[in-house]
Amino acid sequence: MISFNRIIKLRDLEIFRVSKNGTIFSYVVIEDTRKPFIEEDKKLDPLCYMEEEDINAILNVFRIALINDEKLNEEDSFFLKSFFSDFVNNTNLTNFIITEYIQEDLYDHEVNIKFFNKILKDIGSNYIIEEFDEMNWIYLSQD
Repeated sequence: MISFNRIIKLRDLEIFRVSKNGTIFSYVVIEDTRKPFIEEDKKLDPLCYMEEEDINAILNVFRIALINDEKLNEEDSFFLKSFFSDFVNNTNLTNFIITEYIQEDLYDHEVNIKFFNKILKDIGSNYIIEEFDEMNWIYLSQD
């Protein structure tokens, strides 16, 4: 059985913990960049086959990162990519990129703001979660 827990929901960032049979096997970060594709993105498949005009028409890119301690098998990778790609309304102005990352020491850290910021740094995100009073946690999740 696979379960999904959204552990952080901010305005432009969501982080999910994915468990399989009661064991954590992935963290998923969905980041709304509020920016178009960067030049590095345009080299990725299938973007590299698209017309430059069509790529430049996309004004907002969501980055979806699958973070694991070891490479996912093909079935789990396909399942997670399919599941989380449905979280983004794909339009002619909005698109997304899904990337898998391996972080060998993923489960060797206490799960807190520092842990999430380390994940964000490791996946190349510029997003930084600011420290906040835990009493405000409920308000953040309703943003």
